[in-house]
Amino acid sequence: MKKHTNLFLMTFLSLTLTGCSFNFFTSNNSVSESNKVSDSISTTVSNSESTTIEGSRKLSIYAINDFHGSVNENVSNDEAGIIKIGAYLKEKKSEGNTLLLNSGDLWQGSIESNYNHGYLLTDCMNNIEFDCFTIGNHEFDWGQKYIQLNRERSSTNNYKTPFLAANIYNYDIDSKTIKDYANLGDKYVIRELENGLKVGIIGVIGKNQITSITSQHVDNLNFNETSSIIKTLSDELRIEKNVDVVLLDCHADQYSITGSSESNFYDKNQITSVSSKSHQRYVDAVFCAHSHYKTESMINGVPFIQGASNGKYISNVELNIDENGVVVCTLNENLDALQVTNGYFDQELADLVSTYKTESDLVGNEELGTFNGYFSSSGGSLPNLVCEAVSSYATKTGYDIAYAMVNNGRATIESGKVTYAELYRALPFDNEVFVIETTGERLKAEMDYDSNYICRLDKEPFDINKTYRVAVIDYLATHRNSSRDYDYFRGMKILGKLEKEGYDIYNYRDITADYIREKKTLNYSNYTSQYNDQFNKSKIETSLN
Repeated sequence: MKKHTNLFLMTFLSLTLTGCSFNFFTSNNSVSESNKVSDSISTTVSNSESTTIEGSRKLSIYAINDFHGSVNENVSNDEAGIIKIGAYLKEKKSEGNTLLLNSGDLWQGSIESNYNHGYLLTDCMNNIEFDCFTIGNHEFDWGQKYIQLNRERSSTNNYKTPFLAANIYNYDIDSKTIKDYANLGDKYVIRELENGLKVGIIGVIGKNQITSITSQHVDNLNFNETSSIIKTLSDELRIEKNVDVVLLDCHADQYSITGSSESNFYDKNQITSVSSKSHQRYVDAVFCAHSHYKTESMINGVPFIQGASNGKYISNVELNIDENGVVVCTLNENLDALQVTNGYFDQELADLVSTYKTESDLVGNEELGTFNGYFSSSGGSLPNLVCEAVSSYATKTGYDIAYAMVNNGRATIESGKVTYAELYRALPFDNEVFVIETTGERLKAEMDYDSNYICRLDKEPFDINKTYRVAVIDYLATHRNSSRDYDYFRGMKILGKLEKEGYDIYNYRDITADYIREKKTLNYSNYTSQYNDQFNKSKIETSLN
């Protein structure tokens, strides 16, 4: 190992790209398998202060992940909002030699963003001039159409943030064959900084996240295994494009991208190792997402970082590249967004938000009714309410069902007047409701998941050998496993779906909104399994009074 020391040190440096004047390249070239290299080196980094190494060039990188439509500042939830975060990032980019990364799941989560299918936050992203946007699983919530429409949008100065999707390929689900590149984004983007550094950014999504998307939106796509693609593209960037630094922007956590585990964090996939082709590290810094964790870690001298979610943190990595091309990480930390953006404001972003909110507020400010008590997103009361609303509407429209089933909400709703915007934040997804026929065995298996909730209409004791009719959200009804087979309700028969005149999609949120409008006042105790056996999964084998 001693004879390789200089080679390894030369691969230690990472760089970052800046904003005002740069050259821009993208690639959709095909990828192939690359050789595995086991060489590695360990180092430490101080998170307290960024340093500049004499004779080196500096690259600053700022990143956000899993923003989930958090347009507005929300101090009680530690969310700084897009105006303050955008103003802060604009200033950092204006300082030069700085890159801005967005690691996916940007749009989905609030009425302000959802109501326009992500256009507001895409327009803000373009105005801020992010250097890349890696597609996340929730970008598929409205189908691939809106990914393409958002990708085509540009700012008033014609800037388009490059969408990245290096491992998303077309797929034939009948033959289970991976086909050509899907072209929902570029495989990488190259930026040239003021100090002459040339930086390549590769963007990938976690392979198994195909199962985290309502299946009908991605039945024609496959998320390919990431490590071989990362290595091949890195070699292409290093050798053919002559980049100085390679960054990985991934909508995946550090464990899935490295093939390790929380109890044993190491780089099994060897993306931080040295390539036998370029003789440099495959990646110099890794920006993570999806798990909503706040993490900062190092493997083989390569920083890994993720900034929780909803704009609570801004991730910051500083790299120094010396005259020999050695990359050293001098800073790897998450900045408290509320603290660092205090006092920041940007009029252009404020005008964008105001324009879109004028429309969404007309719908969002409607008071649906009153909640007496705290309806928690995952403690039972809110999803139980949704189950009751679904079962009530299914019965009214002529379906003879035994159960209704939904899963967790996304946010809690406080006691008091409930607006449509608050309900939207709690139930941000546009899940349709299917009525299916399934076996008691499969129904019981889904009931056993803590995140799934039921409303029981059948008064007879549950029988695992019977067949039941169930109203269930599409994500659960048509869920596929990583082999692309239906797995939650294997062998189920779809009898129909809940619809309403005037709605293209009558989703579970709007079904619930109509239920609240009808009831006007809802008491927390009526929607808990403690006080209402309709929601108590532990009592399904006894008669319902």
